[in-house]
Amino acid sequence: MRLLPILAASCFVSSMSMRIIDPVVPDISRDLGVDAASVAMLASFFAFPYALAQPILGALGDAVGKARIIKIALLMLALCLAASAAAPTLDMLAFTRLVGGAAAGGIIPLAFAIVGDAFAMNERQIALSRVLTAIIAGNLAGSIGAGFVASEFGWRISTLVASGLTLAALAVTVWRLRPPVPPRSQERRRGEFIDGYRVVFANPLSVVCFAAVFVEGIVIFGLFPYVAVLLEQRGAGGLREAGFVLSGFALGGFIYTVMVRLMLGRLGLYNLITAGGIVSGLGLAMLSFGTSWPAEMAIFVIVGVGFYMIHNSLQTQATELAPSHRGSGVAAHAFFVFLGQAFGPLAYGIGLGNAGLLSTMLVAGTAMGMLGVLTAWGLKSRAAPTALGVTDSARP
Repeated sequence: MRLLPILAASCFVSSMSMRIIDPVVPDISRDLGVDAASVAMLASFFAFPYALAQPILGALGDAVGKARIIKIALLMLALCLAASAAAPTLDMLAFTRLVGGAAAGGIIPLAFAIVGDAFAMNERQIALSRVLTAIIAGNLAGSIGAGFVASEFGWRISTLVASGLTLAALAVTVWRLRPPVPPRSQERRRGEFIDGYRVVFANPLSVVCFAAVFVEGIVIFGLFPYVAVLLEQRGAGGLREAGFVLSGFALGGFIYTVMVRLMLGRLGLYNLITAGGIVSGLGLAMLSFGTSWPAEMAIFVIVGVGFYMIHNSLQTQATELAPSHRGSGVAAHAFFVFLGQAFGPLAYGIGLGNAGLLSTMLVAGTAMGMLGVLTAWGLKSRAAPTALGVTDSARP
């Protein structure tokens, strides 16, 4: 259990770095003299390299050591955040986010893979939920913290603070993180890249897991960069209020982590996934009303609870797709998550610009509801419950 707080520190800053731009899009727009829609695309500049780096970083983690890759990634991320704070133009800021996204891709997925190495399947979802708490806290710090600091001192200072926190996490990780299993032999390393992904995609569950998280990334995270813009457009708030609204999603995640053991026991895996899709879908549909920011924050809590009901379940399955190549399995999972996040702002930009808020959010809500039902059906039809780590007492 001492392993989890160390991994949590790294995951916290990685998660925080993803979200620090979302609530300050209008501030960056005014500072750099560019339109808000262009700044919103910074989310894609972070997510695309995060996704594309996964196949390489996951296999490298299996080959040369997951802990080693995490430490290198933290150093690179800290440097990129510091460079972001000094970026004089949108192009330079986009470049630092591009490199930072690739670096951040070597942290959370490999941390999950280390948890998979250290915990048996029947305890793994609970263990992962503990690390997930730190990820959610990072989301919260990125959303509220960036909004608060930027409203007082500007977005550059909030980014610089994030760089300092990342350096602190690097120090803790270098000092304390040791791999729970011995590194692979040199002979095993040579075929790691090809063999790992061949084993992962040979598992019939991989198609269901990866398709589901790809859609999640588009529907859920694609909305985030537009929250501050939409609030300002209707006079419902600014940077600080956007941070609070986005923090509701993280609070929903906290609620999930507290209740996960109870939910699994009462619902079972499949019903948990189905319910998660329906709950998050209803929340997204409610956002179509365009209400006050406190009401939207409460709605984001609902969306967060539902999202993590699905997502944490799929994270757990990803650690077991290829136990002998766990880094590759989790990296492939993260690849599709962030590929979806990269396309998300583009999809919402088209929807909001052409169909409007009401239609866009109703479509998004329907998509999440259907995703929950179809994902549960896909997992159930392709594997026995015990293969998914569901005990007799937790079966639906």
